[in-house]
Amino acid sequence: MALAKLGLAAVVLAMLLAGGMCPGSQPGAGGVTSSGLFVYIVRAGGGSSLWVGNREGSILSQLGVGFYPPCTPTDGVSLSPDRERVAFAMPTDGQLNDIYVIARNGQSPPINITNTPSVNESDPDWSREGNSIAYAANGDIWSVRPDGSAQRNLTNTPDLVEADPSWSPDGSRIAYTLNPDLPNSEIETIDLDTGTRTPVAADKDLDEFGPSWSPTGGRIAFSGRPLGSQVTAEVVDIYVVELATGQRRNVTNARGDVLCVGPAWSPDEAQIAFRGTRKGEPYSHIWSVRPSGSGAGLLVSESGRSETHVDWR
Repeated sequence: MALAKLGLAAVVLAMLLAGGMCPGSQPGAGGVTSSGLFVYIVRAGGGSSLWVGNREGSILSQLGVGFYPPCTPTDGVSLSPDRERVAFAMPTDGQLNDIYVIARNGQSPPINITNTPSVNESDPDWSREGNSIAYAANGDIWSVRPDGSAQRNLTNTPDLVEADPSWSPDGSRIAYTLNPDLPNSEIETIDLDTGTRTPVAADKDLDEFGPSWSPTGGRIAFSGRPLGSQVTAEVVDIYVVELATGQRRNVTNARGDVLCVGPAWSPDEAQIAFRGTRKGEPYSHIWSVRPSGSGAGLLVSESGRSETHVDWR
């Protein structure tokens, strides 16, 4: 079920990195600014809705209002490179997830581009060229064109499980989570021409998942959970690895005060958005942090609701 559209006053674009809210901004007014756009899921009252906005507050709108099927995303969102369409995972007729695409202008209903009733699909990621969308299904990474044609199994590994795909900027490789259901999952990349698989900052003491390839291609951000008897499951931070050197750093270092998952790079690569949940609080919100680890703060935070699954382009 679709939620009623929230007013601008209800959604606080706190953006501590920018020093607070942008005064006088109006929902839906203005164009795409230099900060790009971010798209995210709102969960409230047992339902979910799809939102798009920017850090200045000049764009803020809910997508898929008044159409059938209602826009109720559950597991992953991705903005097209031209910022005109959004891909997301959503149950079809209350059953398993399919991948849908909807126009950002809100003038048309969401379109089911996979239409596989017996298969659960998740984690869509739009290629930088805009001609393909990767997603996870049946333990493999697949791709499909935005019109629903040319579905293709990219990994085809019956004995392994892959999830959370993220395209490299040149479209030649995809990063993903290997064996996400195990306590020691890892980040790998696959070369789509050769099939060569390469571990990314593999660490036997760190559970790695949810990669996000940087816009210039030199770095990958991911969520990491330290393993071992001295660490609880509530300690999850955002890490960044330099692909040229393998150097890795913890950029949130929240020490369990905030659970940090699902990184997404800003288009200028100056910030990383992620879902953060403060210890002891029932709701998650969208945060951002610089790749250096400085300037952490809230990007989207609304009382009584959770914001999840952010993408930023």
